[in-house]
Amino acid sequence: MAGTGGWNAFPSFAMIDPVLEWRKSLFTPGSHFQIRNLLSDSRLSPLPDLNWASSRELWSPMLEKEALYNRDHNYLNRHPGLAPRMRAILLDWLIEVCEVYRLHRETFYLAQDFIDRFLSTERDLPKHRLQHIGITALFIAAKLEEIYPPKVTEFAYVTDGACTDEEILDMELVLLKALNWELSPMTVNSWLNVYLQLANLDAIDFEEFYLPQYSGHTFVQVAQLVDLCMLDISSLQFSYAAIATAALYHNSCRDICLRVSGFSWEEVAPCVQWMTPYAITRREAGYVPLKMYNQISPEAAHNIQNHTCDLAMLEKAQARQAEMSSLSRASPLSIPGMITPPQSNKKQHTTT
Repeated sequence: MAGTGGWNAFPSFAMIDPVLEWRKSLFTPGSHFQIRNLLSDSRLSPLPDLNWASSRELWSPMLEKEALYNRDHNYLNRHPGLAPRMRAILLDWLIEVCEVYRLHRETFYLAQDFIDRFLSTERDLPKHRLQHIGITALFIAAKLEEIYPPKVTEFAYVTDGACTDEEILDMELVLLKALNWELSPMTVNSWLNVYLQLANLDAIDFEEFYLPQYSGHTFVQVAQLVDLCMLDISSLQFSYAAIATAALYHNSCRDICLRVSGFSWEEVAPCVQWMTPYAITRREAGYVPLKMYNQISPEAAHNIQNHTCDLAMLEKAQARQAEMSSLSRASPLSIPGMITPPQSNKKQHTTT
């Protein structure tokens, strides 16, 4: 398997259906937590009925995946040698690697999910292994998502000698076993794609609903806020669907984000409020225009992961969040719980 970028050594990989296995486990002893998770997410489908599938047939598997792929947002309690900033540094570096190799946003967000879920299953991980785990997660994600993924040698190279090819391949098996080979979550990026498609529903040709039919410029503006938020481990207290919904709220309006997500305002408001200082910080810094590439079509350019936020921006947002929380505790009526998105004619955006 070394250097091949393929899964030929594991013929059983294609036979695993994690959602099907999870459905079976719902009725096994000890499965009550999963049943409650599923029943608590009763969002009505915002998807249209299509001639090749019903709305519910498409929507239900998305909700099931959201319940299946669990992360513990308090997992650092089991890793005394790790700190929230270490995770932020790791993800920030992985975004840079993605930009250099022109990897897709979905590749990065798969890697992020693998990292957080893996660390949720482990204990007492030493900090010197964090980069090893991160680059291995990106290696796995690239093989799943990219048509031409970088070779394992290239992933080892970007670690500047910290990991060898063999060490990455060994860690690959460790991660896969810990994740139980469940490698197809609905990432924040996946939800954002769905939401923006639905936001543009009136202009969509239903015969080609499976093709993206929204502005790439709009997508990257919302995605840049998501990128900043996901650097903060406290984002994991919310579902990926809620994070994508809140990011859309801060770049559009309440009606749109509720219509495309199926959430009620009461369900998404805590995430919207948590995200407010990040949205303010991102807006103050200015959004980076959609980047074009020579060998990538303009219609697909928004899918490439770019490095548009940094740790300094994260620290500024976190400081603002701490200040807002302090003011809110001192005088609950002194500041609003969340900001109102700017009027459309006052937003920073790039015309298509």
